[in-house]
Amino acid sequence: MVFDQTFLRELVSMKDEVGVVSLYTTADPREEPSTRPAWGIRLRNELSAMRDRVASWPDRDRRAAVLSRLEELEPDIRELVDAAATGIGRALFAAVTGGEVRKISLQVPIQDSAVLESTAYVRPLVTAMATSAPAGLVLVSRDGVRLIDYRFGVAEDVARTAFDLDTENWRQMRGPGPGGTTQTDSTQVDRYQRRIDDHLRRFLQGVAPEVSHRATALSWTDVLLIGDAALTEILASALHPMKVVQVDTIVDALPAPEVAEHVAAELVATRERRDAALVARVRDEALSGGKGVLGLNQTLSLLNDGRVDHLLLDENGRWSGTRGADGYLYFDQTPQSMAVEHEPDLGERMIEAALDSSALVTVLGAEAAQPLAPHNGVAALLRW
Repeated sequence: MVFDQTFLRELVSMKDEVGVVSLYTTADPREEPSTRPAWGIRLRNELSAMRDRVASWPDRDRRAAVLSRLEELEPDIRELVDAAATGIGRALFAAVTGGEVRKISLQVPIQDSAVLESTAYVRPLVTAMATSAPAGLVLVSRDGVRLIDYRFGVAEDVARTAFDLDTENWRQMRGPGPGGTTQTDSTQVDRYQRRIDDHLRRFLQGVAPEVSHRATALSWTDVLLIGDAALTEILASALHPMKVVQVDTIVDALPAPEVAEHVAAELVATRERRDAALVARVRDEALSGGKGVLGLNQTLSLLNDGRVDHLLLDENGRWSGTRGADGYLYFDQTPQSMAVEHEPDLGERMIEAALDSSALVTVLGAEAAQPLAPHNGVAALLRW
């Protein structure tokens, strides 16, 4: 299953007037396997609270439909909390009346929750995806180049290109040393090594188009060049203007998952810098009168008009407001004489509206979002 913006748009299109059940749980790999793991108990407690809320509804038919659906979902829920099942972050989405059920799993944590709304609840998934976006790990060595795709906690080798240099017919560059001694002529050896290095340089430059192609085809948000600094610099120069990060460490003999673990800190730092640069760009655009906007009221207004191209939200932001009969969202600037309903979760509604209009959504970490604190933790790049 491909987790991308298209997948998210398909998920938010999952609607049901009676309700869509959205369940999230994180299987903690550090816990000892048991029939009732703590994370499973937490989800069960969330489900009990959902049942209690539903039981208090005055509409008997709607109440019965939801409670009956939860009973039908029990086998799926047991699978969701099964300690032996695969995946760390797990989610289930089920329409109450439509019969549709979707289950997904990631190898990264997802915030535990149980939600019943008219649409699939996607914010925990969007947040998890933002912290583990697709990245390319490019291992560079004198033996060749190895490409690893790393996304949502899973690292897999996708390509290898070996540096095979046939030196069999090369003239042996040896000769008498100074003064007619039998010592190997260091100058000749240096020339031999420089010849190999020249071939290696051309090899790395020739690999650059393949790396660029893979980065585009696999939607790598970040690209790390890992290996000896002198070698990664050659490939980085050939990849210009693609933005890459060079990591001076030798890990080319490790399996893909161990490579990803070894450079985990560099990946986190790279994503933090990328998000910080995105925030800086939006602020500059907004303050210069360009295609940027800061603040909840302003962003909501433009989101309502379909002008938002890229929505930015603080991962810790929690907002409430109102929704008009036309579906428009408001914070504290509701038009006079308009009938509105209270909207307790503007964050989720903003994500849905952005995805419905094919806009990108980025949930920002706390540090990257800090410059947006005076602006409600909300900003956007605009289409026009």
